[in-house]
Amino acid sequence: MTDLSIRRDHAGEGSDVADIPDSGVSATGVPEANTDESTNTIQGRLYYFLVPAALLLAWGVTDVVRSSEFSFFPTLRGVTICIIDWIFNMSGGKFFYSGMWLTDLVHSLARVFGGLVLGSGLAILLGLGVLWLPASEKLIDPIVQLLRPIPKTAFLPFAILLFGLGNGPALFMTVYGVFLIVYVQVIMSIKLVPADLRRASRMLGASQRQVLTSVVLPYALPGICSGIRIGASYAWLILILAEMLAVREGFGYTLWNAYEFMRMDVVVAAMIMIGIFGFLTDKTIRAAVACEPLRSTTYPSRSRRGNSSFF
Repeated sequence: MTDLSIRRDHAGEGSDVADIPDSGVSATGVPEANTDESTNTIQGRLYYFLVPAALLLAWGVTDVVRSSEFSFFPTLRGVTICIIDWIFNMSGGKFFYSGMWLTDLVHSLARVFGGLVLGSGLAILLGLGVLWLPASEKLIDPIVQLLRPIPKTAFLPFAILLFGLGNGPALFMTVYGVFLIVYVQVIMSIKLVPADLRRASRMLGASQRQVLTSVVLPYALPGICSGIRIGASYAWLILILAEMLAVREGFGYTLWNAYEFMRMDVVVAAMIMIGIFGFLTDKTIRAAVACEPLRSTTYPSRSRRGNSSFF
């Protein structure tokens, strides 16, 4: 075989290799798309901790360089010690909050989720009732709009007189606050459903109940879920105010007791716990909304948007 033929054979082999398409698989056998997606997921999760980490770092720096004028503000070390004692009772029950963290957490979570479920459920039922009987909106909406501007805490003394001290006033205030928030969002979401969709469904022979369950609710679901998320944050706000006066356990009770004893380190520790579990409550609602069975019930024109998220 001549040198010229050998060169042609090598050139042909090179051209065959060059024509092989990229399979999108890395040398380790892992698809590159999956690797990029996992990398983006990890980076997205790390973003959650950037601002808190920066704030903690700034807080630690101020503990060293602060002047005497800001000595009333608790140090990072002092708040950390309070949280550890609150959770693990390291002081042997020396303080009113020692070892009470789990009890406070369970009671606060039970009141928040109880008020959120009852308040949101009542708001959704009344919203659907307004859709079923439009004339009922003229009876319900004026009352709701009159109650919304009134501070919710104004009803706390009456709730204590009506239900006594304990879970009753705290649960009532939470349900009341969540209902007013979610009801308005439910009504707005239902009214934004295009009339053409309902009209087309009736032309195809759907009953009023089928229009409600198969057209209106799936289309209004993103707006309703957004209202529930707003209601969850409001539930924590109202609950903490109610726990300050009406109950003997919970994050709000611990915060108020610490304020009365001027234990500002415990106040900040309670504020941190309220913020953390408020954030986790919102993440729980988002995870429930993003689950596949619930997302599959959304209106088809919305579910075709691929990876876009409404929440």
